[in-house]
Amino acid sequence: MKFIRRPASASPLLDIVAGGEGLYTEFKLKVHSPPKVAKPIAAFANTLGGTILVGVDDDGSIKGIHSEKEALEIIHDAVKYHIDPVPDISAYVEIFRKRLVLVVIVPESTSKPHVHSKEPAGGARGTQGVIKKIYIREGSHSKALAEGADNIDWSG
Repeated sequence: MKFIRRPASASPLLDIVAGGEGLYTEFKLKVHSPPKVAKPIAAFANTLGGTILVGVDDDGSIKGIHSEKEALEIIHDAVKYHIDPVPDISAYVEIFRKRLVLVVIVPESTSKPHVHSKEPAGGARGTQGVIKKIYIREGSHSKALAEGADNIDWSG
């Protein structure tokens, strides 16, 4: 994961929020759990890419986050320990009325499929019994594909 400066080509924060959640946008008020935030990251990487706004509530209100460092650590752990292969993502911070919003950019991946696991690989339980799923973006939701989806041709 790369922490970057706001790209000049990035849409203004208020324009992204005004568009609401959808195929390319996910709002997260907070990120508490690496496995939970790993789902939309994997889904965006497996679909057409997208943006996660951390610090924005589902209704589009910008609440902000307390610490971008803490949020970045959780997202880093999500990508490193709960998605295989690791997608190439980047993030930057926007400030709106003294509130910090973490913008996570997930491009469409060329290394599909990205498999999500709730338990970290090699954890105390090992890989035995770990549930692995492939998520895609469908509308404003991350949807798990049925078993056997690993046979899909992801090249086109």
